[in-house]
Amino acid sequence: MARLAAGFAAGSLAFAFYVLSLAPGLTWAHQGADGAELLTAAIVNGVPHPPGYPLYTLLLQGWLALLGMAAPASDLAWRGNLLSALSGAASVFLTVIVAHHLLPVGPRRWLWALLAGLAWAVSPLLWSQSIITEVYSFHALLVVLLAWAVLVQPQRLWYVVIPVALGVAHHLTLILLLPAAFYALATVRTGSKRWREPLAVLGGGALLGLLFYGRIPLVASMGPPPVDWGYADNWEGFQWLVIGAAYRGYLLNGASGAVVSRLSAWAYTLTDQFTPLGLALGFVGLAAWDRTAGHLRNFSLLWITPVSVYAMLYYTRDSEIYLLPVVWLLSIWMAVGLEIIAAWLERRFKGARPLVASITALLLLLLVVTRWPSLALSNDNEARRYLDQAAETLEPDSLLITLGDRETFTAWYGTWGDRTMEIAAPGIIPVNESLYQFAWYQRLQHDLYPDVPAIDASAEEVVAANVGRRPIYFAEQPAWIEAERLEPAGPLWRLKP
Repeated sequence: MARLAAGFAAGSLAFAFYVLSLAPGLTWAHQGADGAELLTAAIVNGVPHPPGYPLYTLLLQGWLALLGMAAPASDLAWRGNLLSALSGAASVFLTVIVAHHLLPVGPRRWLWALLAGLAWAVSPLLWSQSIITEVYSFHALLVVLLAWAVLVQPQRLWYVVIPVALGVAHHLTLILLLPAAFYALATVRTGSKRWREPLAVLGGGALLGLLFYGRIPLVASMGPPPVDWGYADNWEGFQWLVIGAAYRGYLLNGASGAVVSRLSAWAYTLTDQFTPLGLALGFVGLAAWDRTAGHLRNFSLLWITPVSVYAMLYYTRDSEIYLLPVVWLLSIWMAVGLEIIAAWLERRFKGARPLVASITALLLLLLVVTRWPSLALSNDNEARRYLDQAAETLEPDSLLITLGDRETFTAWYGTWGDRTMEIAAPGIIPVNESLYQFAWYQRLQHDLYPDVPAIDASAEEVVAANVGRRPIYFAEQPAWIEAERLEPAGPLWRLKP
């Protein structure tokens, strides 16, 4: 009962903490520009960016509808943000349960497990993703659920099927954790089925998860929604979407010297979560496992290595977010390290355990206070302000040409999501300049707007064909139009007639 009470306390505190620092609506903070697109895809029953996130889209659809019934006046983006807060808090609850199982039996084991959950809750990676609409907080929940299944309940193999299937259906990087999961399941078994049963369960779960991707061609074949990446009513589009062909260039991107910088970024990300002191505590816990629990040491290495290598080789501005499973395990190591240090001190100073726990809690609170100004988003309204100002600027039947993710996804949200732009400027047509490089986007535009001249050609051609027919606005100044032909209009640029 103590571990459940500690888990519930940690999860409740985490949820309250996330709600207090939650973004009030649409946000671009913490690499969260994709949130507008994810919300729009859910609202129009569409397909978001690769690999399509079929499970998350269905979950978000249901969640938006549920909160819409409970609080019909609430902001759509706020509802999506709240789903992330709930997912993050649930991962904190499970972390306490897993940590309690892995800690050595002793007095106040629940206390160190509680601290592990709280440390995970306030880590910048989880905190930042639990207060915006993004896929990573729910991914973190599935990661911890997988760890619970293979470490706490390894004898009940069907428990493992659930997080594997849901994880594969949600975020394909969960596959990187399957070697560690296989090892954890195999080490507690003997006999001829020692290897076969875990392989069958993990493979079966992965195949079950892949079935969710059948939603993607089904959506496209029913008539394309306005957000339909890959327009995957054919094999070519489906393959392009699911394997992330558009992002393949990010893998192994950069010169050979970039390896050192990526390794430095990896080390900085881990150190930044709990400061060098927390990282040192984590290494104490890992060293203890190295001496007394070799299977947990091996599991740890198999857990962190594939994810870390992928985060270093996948060269994007937000690749550090893929280190969420590593940060989670670090919070467990820290709890083990704290327990060891507290036990050592207890043998010399009576009452050392509660003192160490109290100091740790105060240090975590200090981290929250110092990081609140840079991480909390309760006063963030930059994206909302941009959307409202753009809506006031646009005219009916406008073409809005965008390029970057922030402006593009905000335009989609304003047109098809909460419809702020569509209401202010009926007939608006958002067009993304960079997506015209893909045949599926050209075909999608043609099917959505068959009466708009050159809509399936390129941004340059659609502008040229519609000058004088429609008002034309740009989110950014395009390099292919002379500056004197543009005039500033609110946050946009208007092409002079």
